[in-house]
Amino acid sequence: MAEDKKRFVLLVDNNIFEKFKKLAQEQNRTAGNLGTKLIIDYVKENEK
Repeated sequence: MAEDKKRFVLLVDNNIFEKFKKLAQEQNRTAGNLGTKLIIDYVKENEK
């Protein structure tokens, strides 16, 4: 069964986006995938 997912839109300066995209590529990820991982990690850490 497919899990429902919500779209999460962020607006950032182009300079920040390009740096973030480079960091993601260094981890063999897309910017969206890295963003998702960071949000999940942040929520887990702050649920404690």
